[in-house]
Amino acid sequence: MARAPVRAGLAINGLASGTCWTLAASIASALSQWMLLMVTAKLGSPELVGKLALSFAIVAPMQVLTDLALRPALATDARGEFQFRDYFDLRAISIVLLVSAVSLAALLTGGDSGRIIVAVGLQKASESASDLWFGVFQREERLTWMGQSVVLRSACASVAFVAVMLVYGDLLLACLAGLAVRVGVLFCHDLPRGLELVGLSRIGRSQVGQLLKTSFPLAGGLFLMSFTVNIPRYFLEKRMGVAALGVFAALVYVFQAGAMLVDAISQTACARLARYHVRGETDAFRQLVWKLTALAIGLSGLGVVVTVVGGSPLLRLIYSAAFADAAEPFLWLSVCALPWYCSSVFGYALVARRETMSLFYCQVASFGATLAGSYWFIDGGNLSDACRVVFLSYMVLLTLYMFSLWRVHWKEKIYK
Repeated sequence: MARAPVRAGLAINGLASGTCWTLAASIASALSQWMLLMVTAKLGSPELVGKLALSFAIVAPMQVLTDLALRPALATDARGEFQFRDYFDLRAISIVLLVSAVSLAALLTGGDSGRIIVAVGLQKASESASDLWFGVFQREERLTWMGQSVVLRSACASVAFVAVMLVYGDLLLACLAGLAVRVGVLFCHDLPRGLELVGLSRIGRSQVGQLLKTSFPLAGGLFLMSFTVNIPRYFLEKRMGVAALGVFAALVYVFQAGAMLVDAISQTACARLARYHVRGETDAFRQLVWKLTALAIGLSGLGVVVTVVGGSPLLRLIYSAAFADAAEPFLWLSVCALPWYCSSVFGYALVARRETMSLFYCQVASFGATLAGSYWFIDGGNLSDACRVVFLSYMVLLTLYMFSLWRVHWKEKIYK
């Protein structure tokens, strides 16, 4: 027992060295998404930002549901319960379902917004294909390959998007340019590297049905998470218009950068946490979770300081004068970052323990709280109401995640 803290410390050092590329990838991805909004805001208008944000709000939950949480399932499959070909076959089916669902949503929306939804949907489909190979890289701890892919994709897609917007000023063409980059990275980088590790052997009995049964509760929970995040955006678009949605989405993306950092580190740690759980190394598991939580708290605190000091001038610099009046909701979102970032850490801890049903029930409760809060509080008054709903949503989620981990911990102690 006395050696556990030392071993956990060594694990942290190894984890830190292995996450350099993952952090670089997270930063690149966050900057890329941020740049898309900044360029759209500076060269377009809040309405155009709102159209882009609405497309992401429609496509993102579809992608999360059809992805079926195969990446975390593959990365944490420490016992080798399924062959890679099972994951591959199920992901191929899920991509077809995603493209079909996006096409239907675009048809119902119509117009320029519908075409943008298709372009964004195809981008997400190509990312889903790469995401499966990322699960392999993560499981085998080839984090450099995963990081290189994301950095290359983010940098090239950003350059292509900005170039098209500067030359043509057409959001649809810019999204299609980003799609071309993503497909190129998939076939030139992710696919060849992934095949080096696993191949595509057809030996053995297919277990796609069993894999679907195993991964669906987690997929359902992640779908509810994605849908819950976008509920305030749906209400904003309906009750305050697409311009208000554009401003809100731009504010959120400032803090999305920190969230992506926490998410990247937690994803990297997830495979290690799963091994700790399988080996019964409870102390190492708990210490790693608390170190990740400390990082999340530090990042959220830094966000509050920057928001208080910067405020309106920062928004004017990042976006345009049309966004400078949103200092109050900007501050509210910085407060939301604390439960937001911490809930991400505890969520990955539950994933590592394969507590998929607990995740699902927590997401159901958060979904209900967010839906009720959005219905009652977002009434067309101001954007701060939507920010308060976001705070409520993540506080409910964080509380339930912590309770779930506490419950399974004491349950294990009782039955030892």
